[in-house]
Amino acid sequence: MFLCVVVVSGSAQLISAAQSQQQVTPPAPVAVDPPQINFGKVKPGSKLPGKFVLRNSAPSAVTVKAVTPSCKCTDVSLAPGTVIAAGGSVEVTATLAVPTTPGEKDAKVFITFEGFGAPTMAMLKADATLPIRATPAFVDALKGVTSGKVQVSSEDQQPYRILSAGGVPPKFVDFDPASDAPRSTYTLRWDFPNVPCEKMPLWWVVETDRADCPLIPLRLRHECTGVRADPGKEARFWFIPEPLLLANRVEIGSSVVVPVVIEHYNPKGKGAIVRPEWSQVKSVRSLSPDLVATLEGTKAGTKDDVELQVRVAPAPAARGAIYAPIEITTATGSAVVAVSMQVADSSATPTGQ
Repeated sequence: MFLCVVVVSGSAQLISAAQSQQQVTPPAPVAVDPPQINFGKVKPGSKLPGKFVLRNSAPSAVTVKAVTPSCKCTDVSLAPGTVIAAGGSVEVTATLAVPTTPGEKDAKVFITFEGFGAPTMAMLKADATLPIRATPAFVDALKGVTSGKVQVSSEDQQPYRILSAGGVPPKFVDFDPASDAPRSTYTLRWDFPNVPCEKMPLWWVVETDRADCPLIPLRLRHECTGVRADPGKEARFWFIPEPLLLANRVEIGSSVVVPVVIEHYNPKGKGAIVRPEWSQVKSVRSLSPDLVATLEGTKAGTKDDVELQVRVAPAPAARGAIYAPIEITTATGSAVVAVSMQVADSSATPTGQ
């Protein structure tokens, strides 16, 4: 019994010593001004530079040890080794790359200093907004929920028409398109019965008659659209960070080039590249008869990502909104990304032109 008491007491002393060590390593005396840059409503796909100032309140200089953004969407001008003089300041530029799909985006930049513990943090925030806004900005079909409602409203309060939702005629709440005049705000009903994961789309897309906002994508939150949506990324060592390509409005007989970024993935190996051939793109093909997809070329980014230039075109018989998967294959495996476009009807002129 005495031996057990001694061991437990020793363990407690070790834990107490570790906690004391953490407590005696204070955070750096550096303040961020402003602590958060909020860009407000911005266009999806924007790259937003913002400036903040690091102010050193200590009586001696501090040296930047590391600069770690929370995601690759953020570039920071501050470099390790930067010295901030006693009572001095340094201006830093942080650029936030907003996704091409609507929704709120935030990022953090963690800055650690030589000889100090907890990092100093700067925050960036933006609301990627289309001319027509969905509230909520997603379809919540989690935990067995199979139906719900969403409101879509034009930011400029101008009336418009909804042509389809989820690839079928829209289900309106308290609105009859046969007798009611177009509105600036609609309430739509969505339904997602239980289907196998391989048939569950990642997005529910609303189609409108506005030229400046033909498609409104809403992310589908479902057990099948989380980690189960791409179970093979660990084996092939890459993933697609933006799983929807918005081609918007495309005329019959025309095509557009959309960029697709594939990013290296090896969290278990802390990002180490063990299969250098992961980025060797072998083919791109459409899995839908409504869409033709071809690879135009690739453009290397950093060692961790590659940008593909993919040309997409509607099939001759395709009309209206298309939601089509395309398959990308590299030397280490394949993954699927969705393309959404509105095939132009030359017999009608959409509003907003």
